[in-house]
Amino acid sequence: MQDDIRALEARRYAAMEAGDVTALGGLLSDRLIYSHSDGSQDSKASYLATLSDGTLRYKKVWFETKAVLEAGSDSAVALGSMGADINRHGADKTIGSLTCAVWAKEGGAWKLLAYQPTALPKK
Repeated sequence: MQDDIRALEARRYAAMEAGDVTALGGLLSDRLIYSHSDGSQDSKASYLATLSDGTLRYKKVWFETKAVLEAGSDSAVALGSMGADINRHGADKTIGSLTCAVWAKEGGAWKLLAYQPTALPKK
């Protein structure tokens, strides 16, 4: 499970950076709650819509999965950090966060169920 979740995290971040909404959508649960470091939240549909319409664009993403905590055979929590150069609502910015990603098996496939970042202090 550890390797599977780490690989899924890598695929998710790669899809975000590439703007590959189809690939990203395949990794997300229909029940997704996706929180952003500014405190806003999205559902699966609204998150993918912001990427599709260009409201949010990841120009460069870097991440590290520091630990994967197994929570039974069908769920796991990936803890780590991420940073990105993004454009959101027409403004360029750099973000950095500690991350908590909850993965659950749905219909036999791993899906991201919840994502919660904690913004790192600005340097």
